[in-house]
Amino acid sequence: MALAVGLVGGAVFHALHTPLPWTLGSLFATAAMALAGGGWFLPRVAWNVARPFVGVLAGSAFSLPVVMSMLGWWDVLATLLLYSVAMTFLGWAFFHKGLGYDSVTAFFASAPGGLGELTLLGGSLGGDVRRLVLIHALRIILVVFTVPFLVQVLLLPGDPLGSAAPVHAAPEAALQDWIILLACGVAGFFIGRPFRSLGGVMVVPMLLSAAVHVGGLTEVSPPGWLVAFVQVIIGSISGARFAGTTWRELRTTAAHGLAWAVVLLAAALGAAWLCSLFADEPLLALILAFAPGGIVEITIVAYAIGVHTAFVVTCQLCRVILVLLTTPTLFRLVLKPR
Repeated sequence: MALAVGLVGGAVFHALHTPLPWTLGSLFATAAMALAGGGWFLPRVAWNVARPFVGVLAGSAFSLPVVMSMLGWWDVLATLLLYSVAMTFLGWAFFHKGLGYDSVTAFFASAPGGLGELTLLGGSLGGDVRRLVLIHALRIILVVFTVPFLVQVLLLPGDPLGSAAPVHAAPEAALQDWIILLACGVAGFFIGRPFRSLGGVMVVPMLLSAAVHVGGLTEVSPPGWLVAFVQVIIGSISGARFAGTTWRELRTTAAHGLAWAVVLLAAALGAAWLCSLFADEPLLALILAFAPGGIVEITIVAYAIGVHTAFVVTCQLCRVILVLLTTPTLFRLVLKPR
């Protein structure tokens, strides 16, 4: 049901020529149905298929020149780390001092990391899991929904973003290419399962895909129609996260989460603009690199738009891993003694 609603929503947004129609249309349609009382989610197998696929897709954007240029991204990555730490402490003050949340929930609600990882960490330390899930889900959804429109209006007026096949996509692929890409996804999924807290089921397929592309074993990427279908899956998963949300939660926790997501997004835009003054990457790529959404969602946005996917996914991956590794230590050293 969620997938059918998502397909209809994607088709409607595609007909309306909106930016990134298959992701945003499916997200909007499933969110509306979930809030109207639809108590369904996409089964876990859909997410398990989508994440390795996005990893293979992101890995196809790597090439030998891209890999050799990665050392030149250190200044952007350093700025990204400072942004993440600063916003985490600012968010803690917003939720704890301003809104009266307990210290654990406030700290892990403010960190711009992955939904699942931060929810598990915060919950294990005594935070309110329900609030954490809703706040992070709203942050990811708001970023995924608004960034394409901001980019379209501010930077790329004209043809809607993502309405055609991505520029990376190859129109034709031989059977050997399909086997190689499929092997990267399947093998990467099983190898990465023990490292799920670090995004292993996406990261390992991405590394394998990058290796075969850099090594010259294949030069193709998944076709545009398959990329669009995975966008529908990801949009439907995001929208269905609203299932079970009460109107009381929407008036309180959701309002708080949306307000903080707007602050995070505005700060990300400011940090991206600051980096554009000294970095060689275009402003569009920097905006996606700093966008505080989910790594899977932002990767599919970057790929569908066709903008420096390797750079964007590297920055997003570093942000998520750095937040995951540093937030428990920062919380114990700085806030827990209080």
